[in-house]
Amino acid sequence: MTDWEASYQEGETPWDRGEAAPALTEIVEKFPALFQGRILVPGCGLGHDARWLAVHGSEVVGLDIAPTALEKARSLDLSHRVDFVQADLFDLPKNLLGSFDLVWEHTCLSAMPPDWRLRYATAYKSALKADGIIVGVFYINPDMDPGETGPPFAISVEELTELWQSVGFTVTDSWVPTKAYEGRAGRERVMILKPSDKS
Repeated sequence: MTDWEASYQEGETPWDRGEAAPALTEIVEKFPALFQGRILVPGCGLGHDARWLAVHGSEVVGLDIAPTALEKARSLDLSHRVDFVQADLFDLPKNLLGSFDLVWEHTCLSAMPPDWRLRYATAYKSALKADGIIVGVFYINPDMDPGETGPPFAISVEELTELWQSVGFTVTDSWVPTKAYEGRAGRERVMILKPSDKS
């Protein structure tokens, strides 16, 4: 497992592109009503997505396990719009449980070892209100060097669908985003996930 704190201390963060995920603007343009209320951004890193959402009117909590990442994120959040919280996704503080309208996923899953995926999906569900939704850009097919195993870890659309179904979510929309970081075009998948009994 990656030592995230050491990575941020040493500046070894190739996943950080210095801006919010390009697909985020595409999703908000398509479904602006989804991004109302309180939003959790797990694995927020330097907070680019969290700040973008906050600037556009959402109440946002950025979560990360690495204190150095959050220190840098706070220094970039000059208007103090985001509540940055250091915590383990798999051991969320009680005040974060069941308190979010939406979880925004971007690259957090791809950083997880494959045998952690059910724990990850269960943790997301635990953070949401009963009718809360998950909106994500999932890294389906990372650009890997020969012999490289990850992270990032690849996952198929079918595996993603089955994962979310196993914890009570239905995929209501899914598409390949037209906007992406350089090198990721065609390698990502957007999914909108709602509780199965709310779809």
